[in-house]
Amino acid sequence: MYQLEDINLANVQYTPQRLPHFQGNPLIEALPQSFSDDELRDALMLRPAFDVGQREWNTHERIQMLGTLSNFMVPFARHVELARSLDSMLRNGYVGRVPFTPGHASKFRADYPLVNGSASYLPTAAGATPQLSSLLMGVSGMGKTSVVKRFFSKIPKVIYHQKFNLYQVTRLHVEMPSDGSSIKGLAAGILHQLDQLIPGANYYDTYTQRGRAGADTLMRSVARVLNAHCVGFLIADEIQNLTNSKKSSQTVMTELVSACNDLGVPLLFIGTNKAAQVFSLDFRKSRRASGHGISEWNRLPETVAEGEVGEWSQFLRVLWTFQWTKNPVKLDAQLAATMYHCSQGIIDLAIKLFASAQAKAILDGSETITARLLAYVYEKEMLLLHPMIDALRTNDLGALMHFEDIAPSSVSEMLNTYARQADVALAKAYAIKSQDKEFAPQLATALVAAGFGEEEAVSAAIDISESESTTTLAQGVQTAIKRMAPVKTLRKARTVAPDPEALALDFESRPMDYRRATALAGSANTPVVAQLKELGMLLPLHSLVEI
Repeated sequence: MYQLEDINLANVQYTPQRLPHFQGNPLIEALPQSFSDDELRDALMLRPAFDVGQREWNTHERIQMLGTLSNFMVPFARHVELARSLDSMLRNGYVGRVPFTPGHASKFRADYPLVNGSASYLPTAAGATPQLSSLLMGVSGMGKTSVVKRFFSKIPKVIYHQKFNLYQVTRLHVEMPSDGSSIKGLAAGILHQLDQLIPGANYYDTYTQRGRAGADTLMRSVARVLNAHCVGFLIADEIQNLTNSKKSSQTVMTELVSACNDLGVPLLFIGTNKAAQVFSLDFRKSRRASGHGISEWNRLPETVAEGEVGEWSQFLRVLWTFQWTKNPVKLDAQLAATMYHCSQGIIDLAIKLFASAQAKAILDGSETITARLLAYVYEKEMLLLHPMIDALRTNDLGALMHFEDIAPSSVSEMLNTYARQADVALAKAYAIKSQDKEFAPQLATALVAAGFGEEEAVSAAIDISESESTTTLAQGVQTAIKRMAPVKTLRKARTVAPDPEALALDFESRPMDYRRATALAGSANTPVVAQLKELGMLLPLHSLVEI
């Protein structure tokens, strides 16, 4: 049940607060003092208990020590920024929530407003309480949940106030239902956690096992319990699960946000890039505009601009000190490049690759890490990850669409920006229409430059030029990418050979027709794009779009 070490059964040592709006609030004064940035870095740092003498240990002991790298963490600026935001949200969320005051008691008497299940969830600056809500989203494997748990591990889960006979729960960390639509499952998870934390509590049986309470009634009961125990923070993890809902992915979100907003409980959503499908643009704008906006966590870049701190280099230098092989090696440019090539800056993958390579070296007796060994481990032991890593490595938009957890979180925004930039900088891309003779060759060129195969590009260009009678070249680029991204190949180009005599006459009447380049390419066994270029029918990509 509950964990006694998290509960202070003695009188709370209340800490005087310097900020006026924190003074006199026992819920805030019971919290530990806020950390400085240096203290936060020390608190977030996680290193294995490593000693060079361990390199002489037995094989099985050293391999067991490699497992301690699973919790390895090097705090970056983004980690300190997140911890600072969490601390601020927690303390500000308790402002005005003093136990046994009229304001606190009134929440027991009022049912929090429930939104009709058919209504869509479109939070705004006024309705979504942006000061208390934020979203932590990014590529899977970057340590989002680990950092949040690491920060809150420095704060007691439950604080007992003898003066009020009150168990104050500082935070609850819940995972969203796997089916994405079970409000009852979410409510049951919250009640079950409270039962584990509060001595003698039996909320789960009280509200879920007795009778057949509906989802709305159950969530109202959850809200009352959250208020009764002064829950300071609610963390909703795996928010991308809401996309699994066969119905509306907004129903669970609506219930949760409504309850937290009415109680004034700060709410942090955590999810992969797939979670972008759940949140409206209004919410994403409001969270950035609030004082607790949290930046998106993408993979670490291999290189940075001059004067900036290279997080990848910093991470790799610290990680490289933990070598249990008998013949440790210094980190050089080749090893660093191989590590990035095989992990693409994803922290979790880099740690797994580093640990697996050491285990292989220990077992085969080589006792040293080499670039060849790293590549071998990647090829043999990380085979299932190859499609995702390849997509990240080449920044292949079409391939990334197949892996929603690592795909760019704002593909639609990228395409919209793509079109806006072309419209502003190069009006020619909008001047060329599908009925113009240069439309198809220019569109094919743009698609080839974007990474698609020549046959796919030509086939798509022909198809769009024939089916879209009024589209512009810039719009054609967007349409083609949208059509080609979800699938690996498009339909093959027409294989029926044209009549040579008719084609020759057609060439004379329309010498710049793209079909001439196609025929010439076939006869000369050269790429279509090369023939288009030779005929002067191509323009550089930068003259079409600005990337």
